Amino acid sequence: MDLATGVLALSCAKQAVIVGDLKQLPNVVDSETAVNTDQIFKNYDIPEPYRYSSHSLLSSVTEVFPKVPKTLLKEHYRCHPKIIDFCNRKFYNDQLVILSEGQTEREPLLVYKTTEGNHARQRENQRQIDVIIQEIIPQQKLEGVNLGIVTPYRNQTIALQRTFQGTDIKADTVDKFQGRENDVIILSTVDNEISEFTDNSNRLNVAISRAKDQLILLVNGNESDNETNISDLIRYIDYNNFSTIKSEVHSIFDYLYKGYEEKRRALLSAQKKKSVFDSENLMYALIREVLSDDQFSKYGVILHHPLRNLLLDYSKLSPEEERYARHHATHLDFLIYNKLGKNPVLAIEVDGYEYHKLESRQAERDVMKNAILEKYGIPLMRFSTTGSGEKEKLISALNRL
Repeated sequence: MDLATGVLALSCAKQAVIVGDLKQLPNVVDSETAVNTDQIFKNYDIPEPYRYSSHSLLSSVTEVFPKVPKTLLKEHYRCHPKIIDFCNRKFYNDQLVILSEGQTEREPLLVYKTTEGNHARQRENQRQIDVIIQEIIPQQKLEGVNLGIVTPYRNQTIALQRTFQGTDIKADTVDKFQGRENDVIILSTVDNEISEFTDNSNRLNVAISRAKDQLILLVNGNESDNETNISDLIRYIDYNNFSTIKSEVHSIFDYLYKGYEEKRRALLSAQKKKSVFDSENLMYALIREVLSDDQFSKYGVILHHPLRNLLLDYSKLSPEEERYARHHATHLDFLIYNKLGKNPVLAIEVDGYEYHKLESRQAERDVMKNAILEKYGIPLMRFSTTGSGEKEKLISALNRL
């Protein structure tokens, strides 16, 4: 409860009982309200315990009345004992009395680590979503289980909700999940390097204690020496001999990450550099590898094929589409063609995250290019540099075609 609403309630009462947990998350104060209320404090020199932007009703009353009677509701019945034991040791100074019992054969805690790499973009991590879909759910047999996915960031929440739309899987931010529970919780940390926001002790305490039977921690596989709450959780899981699983979901674009310079050079040394972008050089090497298989030997690949050389006429296009298609710089990153009939088989585009992100000028061009190719019946695949499984997807598409 926010401070202003709480004060209104107190003005109507002779006695009040305030129930809450200062070790969990307070009410959310948006940035505009925080700025406005902080300005009031600056102008009128109001004592700190009444600062609206940083105090809930509970925290304010606790500071204003330090001797107010307090009772700790310390008996815990919800989480598996090994799950809540971490919170008890880490956040509650061993004050909780754990009365829950393990009701499942599942490992109560385990860790999945993605491959090393720069997977997070704008507080969204597609690789972690891929790991959830391709590995965690099938390997941990979570189909039909009461499953929730929590994450620190709104952008990751939106991506997760879009991915699991129409299913029973609930995904939301840790803040929104407070007060809720699921039999199994997946905590998607998102960050390449754990941030203070993600590692906030109140936020982590809430995230962990949403899980009744099993908590699955999903983190980036990058090595880090930072001392964090999450690293303490990983150590606790390891000390209790629970599983740490290294993900096998990978991408050709993982080689763009700073730790892969030698492997990238080795991979690209076998071919003459075709593009100024290593993302395209990596995709070119992958396409060549796939086409070297006997079943695809009739196909060849062209890099940077002009779109205007592909269209026999422009009658199906709008004036704007025709101008775009005729422009000398408009090209397909790759065109796979049948070497016998010279006919196009599959167009491929490599989408770098920054250059192709939504609402950019390039994103508008992407939509136009998609429409043009669709009008002429030319199949198109887009590979994002934040995705995974490019080889498998390409082979599947060629088999389908």
